[in-house]
Amino acid sequence: MGKLKEKFQSFKNNPDVALKEQVGYVSGVFGNCMGQDSVGTYTDQFMYDYMGLNSGHIVAMKSVTTGVNILIAPIVGILLDNNRSGKGNARRFMMASAIPFTLSSILLFVVPSASLTFNLLWSFILYLTFNIADTFFDVALSTLSVRMTPNAKSRKNFYTVAQIASTLGSMLPGGLVPIIIDMMDGDYNSEKWAFFSVALLFGVLGLFSMLVPCMTLKERNLVLPPKTEKKVKIDYKLILLNRPLLLLSLSQCVDSIRQVCYNSLPFFYKQTLNNYGMKTFVEAGSATLSYGYLLSIPFIGKKLSSRDIVVVSYLHTGICYLLLALFGYKNLWIVGILIALGGLPNAGMNAARRVLLADSTDYMEWKSYKKYGVAQRNEGMVFAFNTMVSRISALWKELLVNGGLALIGYQSAQMVNGEMVEAVQTPETLHGIFLLVAIPGIIGNLLPALIMSFDNFTGKRKEKIMAELEEIRAESKAQLEETQTV
Repeated sequence: MGKLKEKFQSFKNNPDVALKEQVGYVSGVFGNCMGQDSVGTYTDQFMYDYMGLNSGHIVAMKSVTTGVNILIAPIVGILLDNNRSGKGNARRFMMASAIPFTLSSILLFVVPSASLTFNLLWSFILYLTFNIADTFFDVALSTLSVRMTPNAKSRKNFYTVAQIASTLGSMLPGGLVPIIIDMMDGDYNSEKWAFFSVALLFGVLGLFSMLVPCMTLKERNLVLPPKTEKKVKIDYKLILLNRPLLLLSLSQCVDSIRQVCYNSLPFFYKQTLNNYGMKTFVEAGSATLSYGYLLSIPFIGKKLSSRDIVVVSYLHTGICYLLLALFGYKNLWIVGILIALGGLPNAGMNAARRVLLADSTDYMEWKSYKKYGVAQRNEGMVFAFNTMVSRISALWKELLVNGGLALIGYQSAQMVNGEMVEAVQTPETLHGIFLLVAIPGIIGNLLPALIMSFDNFTGKRKEKIMAELEEIRAESKAQLEETQTV
């Protein structure tokens, strides 16, 4: 307890960030993750089982949405990088996007009519709105986070605390839905409205949480290059030089295979195991383990780098799903224990990935100076690029999930006499759902672990680069002060 208290005091007394800003950032992450989890975890199942949409509808809808977001993300990043004054864009972007984010996350769980065409149009407009709003909010908040932590050594504590809020925000909707659905005793119409009720509850709570950072955070600019120096054109040249970012992005793309496993779990619990409530208990156990691991990250970080934490975490989860594939799903205790253990490192790994993403802006600054003679850092573009990659990864995941469901013969709800009727799945389909959990759980963890092992911005090399970067910053600051006195 003494060490935990010490770490809390270290977080509280962070000289770079006021306490109210730290709380504001954590609140924003918490609210944003609640909406992301509600939509990301349950929209596929809701659209199949209650809206009557099929895999073709969903893939087409999400493909168009991804294309739009790929175009929007770099625009948001450029706007953030080009306006770093005290009246910058970040807080305005967050304020403007919070309300459409919330409304769309709630209305996506409404079945508006008995018309399949209208339901498809409804889902498409709301899903597009949700993702655009999420891009504006996420890129703006993430950009401010790295500007709030100029000292790379303090990032582990900062992002560890933020990840606690992120994990809690992601856990609450996911845990409540199965319990409420099981309480409906198979009443199809009541189940449909239960999804909406949970989305409404967490949507309103999330909105208030997302507005807190808009009122507590302030704009920051970490590095101001001397006005007399040439300016590197803001484009993808610096991104392509950023090896840590590229490896992190590649692993994130492959991580989409892993996400197929998680998106298939709601189908697995509800259909294959016929025990939807089990999802809540397994995830509660997994979250407890995950929090324990997350709280140990500041201590583990003294022995392992953030990259090592990511690699070890992927390997651990991959082994758990390999064991699940070997044991099968006849014994619910074994299934629950292995899935819970597989989720143990998730929160800690996400915090470590966040640190690596923030660290990549330092690497970009150092590399641009070595390449172009100008220390240029574009935090907005880094997080915009990361958002683009996450959207592409999400689309790839959707293609795999929906392609997998189509391959195993999963049936959507059918329209009968103007009423949606729940479909009945075959035994072969129920076993196929298990394969959609186990196989991606193995491949989607082992491959990213291999990719991240090639990241060499760690250990002694990182220490050397950061020492050089401090000298570069001091030189730039001196030149800036000299030009301002002339």
